[in-house]
Amino acid sequence: MRLVSVDLMDRLLYNIVLHAVAAPLMAVYYSPSILFRGKYRNSLRGKLGLLPGDFHPELLPRPRVWFHAVSVGEVVALGPVFKVMNELVPHASLIVSTGTETGQVRARDTIPHAAGFLYLPLDFPAFVDRVVTRVQPDLFVLMETELWPNLIHSLKVHGAAIALANGRISDRSFPRYRKLRVLFEPTLGKMDLFLMTTQSDAERIAAMGAPRDRIHVTGNTKFDAALAHVPTRSEADVRERFDIPPAARVLVAGSTHPGEHEIVLDAFNDLKGEFPDLILILVPRHVEKTPLVLDALKARGMDDPFLRSSLDQGEQRRGRRVIIVDRTGELFRIYSAASAVFVGGSLVPRGGQNLLEPAAWGQVVLFGPSMEDFREARDLLVRVGAGIEVRGREDLTRQIRSILADPGNAARSGALGRQEILKHVGSSRSNAELLAGLIPMRIQERKIGGNFFVQRSSPRSPLKKL
Repeated sequence: MRLVSVDLMDRLLYNIVLHAVAAPLMAVYYSPSILFRGKYRNSLRGKLGLLPGDFHPELLPRPRVWFHAVSVGEVVALGPVFKVMNELVPHASLIVSTGTETGQVRARDTIPHAAGFLYLPLDFPAFVDRVVTRVQPDLFVLMETELWPNLIHSLKVHGAAIALANGRISDRSFPRYRKLRVLFEPTLGKMDLFLMTTQSDAERIAAMGAPRDRIHVTGNTKFDAALAHVPTRSEADVRERFDIPPAARVLVAGSTHPGEHEIVLDAFNDLKGEFPDLILILVPRHVEKTPLVLDALKARGMDDPFLRSSLDQGEQRRGRRVIIVDRTGELFRIYSAASAVFVGGSLVPRGGQNLLEPAAWGQVVLFGPSMEDFREARDLLVRVGAGIEVRGREDLTRQIRSILADPGNAARSGALGRQEILKHVGSSRSNAELLAGLIPMRIQERKIGGNFFVQRSSPRSPLKKL
């Protein structure tokens, strides 16, 4: 009774803050972007709890499994789990939602066999109840970590099993979650399963209030995703598309943020005289930040770059040495053509970006000190010499020079990194098997009207008692 009362009071307070504070601030912040720049227009209806006109979930056969992956990184992690789930429960209707428009595009491109796609509504009761009532999932799966109290409450009320897959709690978010344990503990108590990437993440979700007997350590599905689609002709295709000679050296700077664009351009300027065939391919983390990259080029007096979007108009590179990729979903293949790689979100305090994608191609990966969100991949690659931390422009320039000057050594180190990734493959099947185990239990509960929480078999990789 006390837990119910605490949950009710916490949600009441949460919703008061949501409606009285968050809603007005969101309206002020996002309205100009929607009205004057056309941003978020594709996702706005979905955020307000309206499903796409061509999606009718109530017509889908049961069981219905609803996966949520907020953006591109989570969609990448979901891909191999979705594939195995489709094999284990081929009769199930598998549905995918995202939070961002870039994530939605990636999901539709890479998970084409989903029974339907939608945007996750904002966590207001009226919006989430409308969607949950129509979808009526038997199982709802959150990828990585997104805890929405109203959504999870609505799913529980409507009888869904709820799981967290590929779960991780970042160094930056953990102190905040722990301070708000009184808010999150009732929400976590409504969830049936926590599939965490590492023992550290398992310890953290337990400290936040997750029941320990529901926590499993299953590894990181991004290891599987990194090796799932490695086409043999990718490097040749990338070089042909951008008219890059087979022997030319290529520096790829992937997922860079403001503050890193400038460092990469400076490093390239330091090296381009020493390596006259060197070409820079810079891929901003957010395409809409491309104008900032162009401003940085102009401020340095550099020649106009070649924009990836120009290919769509039939334009050719014509010898330009800087290529800016202002399109989403292409970075993974571009890594295959690299002679040296820098991964962004790491020289600025953003927690890093996915190191596994370039490492899957056998690349040595350079990155900055801010890698809190990818500490497992960082430690693995550093341990075998396939990952190198850099501290700034001079350090980045020095390490790129070393890689370009001795490609044989870089290839050997990169191969060791790829071998390490292979050792960690298999997490997706572990996740999918545990998730699939919830489905028949939930279907049986719906038939007999039993208790919401179910008795599960012993976890394959349980959290150790402290």
